[in-house]
Amino acid sequence: MVYTIIRIVVIAACCTLSGVRAMHMLQAGRYQTAELKRELRRYTDLLMWTDIAIAAGATAINWYMPVLFSMFMQQSEPREVLCNWLMLALFSGAAVFAFFQKRRIPIKKEFNVSQRMVRLIVVVFLLDALGATLLYLLTLSPYLVFIGCDYAVLLAAYIVAPLENRINARYYRTARKKLLEHRGLIRIGITGSYGKTETKLILKTLLSEKYRVLATPPSFSSAMGASRVINEQLNDRHEVFIAELGAQRKGEIREIARVIRPKYGILTCIGPAHLDSFGSLEAVAQAKYELIQSLPKTGAAFFGSDGGFGDRLYALCPMQEKYRAAVGGEGESYMRAEHVETGVKGTRMELICQNGECAWVQTKLLGSYAARDIALAAAVAHKLGLTMDEIKSGVEKIRPILGHLQLAPGEINVIDDSLNELPEVAAEALRILSEFPGRRIVVTAGLMEVEKGAADANYQLGLQIAEAADYVILIGPEQTRQVLQGINKGGDFPGSSIRAVRDPADAAALLREMAEPGDTVLYEGIRPEEEEEAEE
Repeated sequence: MVYTIIRIVVIAACCTLSGVRAMHMLQAGRYQTAELKRELRRYTDLLMWTDIAIAAGATAINWYMPVLFSMFMQQSEPREVLCNWLMLALFSGAAVFAFFQKRRIPIKKEFNVSQRMVRLIVVVFLLDALGATLLYLLTLSPYLVFIGCDYAVLLAAYIVAPLENRINARYYRTARKKLLEHRGLIRIGITGSYGKTETKLILKTLLSEKYRVLATPPSFSSAMGASRVINEQLNDRHEVFIAELGAQRKGEIREIARVIRPKYGILTCIGPAHLDSFGSLEAVAQAKYELIQSLPKTGAAFFGSDGGFGDRLYALCPMQEKYRAAVGGEGESYMRAEHVETGVKGTRMELICQNGECAWVQTKLLGSYAARDIALAAAVAHKLGLTMDEIKSGVEKIRPILGHLQLAPGEINVIDDSLNELPEVAAEALRILSEFPGRRIVVTAGLMEVEKGAADANYQLGLQIAEAADYVILIGPEQTRQVLQGINKGGDFPGSSIRAVRDPADAAALLREMAEPGDTVLYEGIRPEEEEEAEE
């Protein structure tokens, strides 16, 4: 009886360990069960077949091990004890193997063992223990419960949802009450398909020239994230609160807006970054526009010009106060970035306001996307009373976001775009690289997080690399196959300039051999190995 209980506990613990990656997926998708179901379908080959193989193998070994051991152990009781404990040890080792196998699934957000995650882990463990117990009572192998260890996470998410919703509602009420008591606080919401985090940090830097500003940190783009920041950090000294609003389903931005009640709304752009969640650009645009629809009549809406849905939404917006920011081009813009120049010192541009005021600014950020985000933040800052001189001073203080077109100049210039997952931004990174002097080297493992049209996106990446770079280091021959095809199709890119390696460590070793002073290295979608070692 004691062994039976221990076995059930160990099996449940092993299943829970193997389900950690599914928990990480759920957390990265802001605990949306629809997102987890989509991810489980996406990685069925790695997740499901690993679990099936381990469950079937454990069942078979558990069945045949006593038969094998009976060949040299005559006494049944010690033989049974040995087989039982040896089986648990083997199963535990297999669960650890599954845990590390599943870590191959790329998730860029760090796993956070929050109170909510602890509650989920407890429920997952209880479900796994219940499943193992039922199998045992039905005289079936309890190891078969391992087949569903990832789907136990999905079931647990459904079970705890009502409790979590009640907990969240309490946080929301507290946050709304605190905001209402903070009279005079300027509340700003930012959303968009991409660029919202960068725009938020730029705007915080600019407004800090005149105001005391509190902004939500990266990855705090949900209603719960905003509520936590308000409840834990907002105080009477703050004059401005900036919140980033993310969405993976219709109505989510409206839900966040009900908590923060922004007076000023910023829509950076509309693009294909969330097509997997919404299905079409029209649906993405409608979801993001919920922020503008949530603004009061006395509020103001700011739009980044993107040549597409962003400009259409600006034209359709019925608000009396609406403003647009753009990089060059034609049409009405409250703030425009002109004469954008990118080089080893960053980006230089002229900001021109609709009222005729202008200022030349220098920033460490790179490219036209950064220029648009700066123009958009400058438009908001100017409407909130900052002079062009104050905006210029703020722009010079902007720091790049880690892993997003982050420039580290030196004998060998490094452009770190390792945390990018968007084909459009990769294309911009390669355009920027082409403007740098000296030899240009790209290190990439491909665009691993693109869901729809991944093969075509990586093929296009290869074509762009052939146009912009002199050398390329491809990490992982299998996952960069389409990239290589695009490079070879791209024209006269010599085969001797293409190097293929197995992992980032090999890429770092090869780069140390081939890079020379004056070269520029672009890390696209893969982190610099030296940076990883330094963090460890």
